[in-house]
Amino acid sequence: MSKIKVFLKALALLLSALCMLLFIFMGWVKYRSLGSNPEGLPLAIRWEGFYHDMNHRDVGASLNQCLGKRLFREEVLHRSAGWFSGWSCEKVGSPEVIYSLNYSPSLKERYFCHVEGDKNIGRYFNPDLQLNDLEFMESWEHPAMRGAACRFLDEILSSMIAEKKILLHCDAGRDRTGAITALLVAMAAQAKGELHDEMINAIECDYRKTESLVPEKYGRMQRFIKGIGNRGSVAEFLQNQCGISEEKTLRAASQFNLN
Repeated sequence: MSKIKVFLKALALLLSALCMLLFIFMGWVKYRSLGSNPEGLPLAIRWEGFYHDMNHRDVGASLNQCLGKRLFREEVLHRSAGWFSGWSCEKVGSPEVIYSLNYSPSLKERYFCHVEGDKNIGRYFNPDLQLNDLEFMESWEHPAMRGAACRFLDEILSSMIAEKKILLHCDAGRDRTGAITALLVAMAAQAKGELHDEMINAIECDYRKTESLVPEKYGRMQRFIKGIGNRGSVAEFLQNQCGISEEKTLRAASQFNLN
């Protein structure tokens, strides 16, 4: 047998072994996703999470880097894409609470990660519609969209007050996650008198760290926060749109702001 034939035979055996190992690995990942879902909805496994960048960052650390000074606490609020689903929670900062802004009523998938032999399953509050375009003020004029977004915000603020480490995510971790993150940061910044142009630029800076962001979307978070400012304070926006009290926004802000 020629050396080439020997090499090709060895290569074929190696590829077969690798395919078998990959099949076993995928089966193991799928097996780990079974059970522990009280609603009985399917748990999403994003195979891209094996190799894809999670677009994950600690929001406090990201903003402090954008500002060039430390104004926000780290390990309070994290953001990411949805590719973490089905993998270790360590890939996205080991959150205690996950909010899935990309829940789809048609797919009904739950996003989750593994932690210490258990699953941390993302929460959602939009069983009948999908959140979209939250960075545009027009979306807040639609009662159903506004109601769903407000339920998320109210629960997120409660988690902040309870000192839980939070992960916000959507599909790309870009627009829906960016809008809710921008709103929370603006709320916290304004509570300590820091919602100025430099801060709004830092919010946009954090948004632009997402590699999938196209230039056509530049400036969206700046315009969103300035649009809220044209109507009054962020606390007033949350009060008028969501019925969230100023006391609650101040308590949540105190957990995110450095003293």
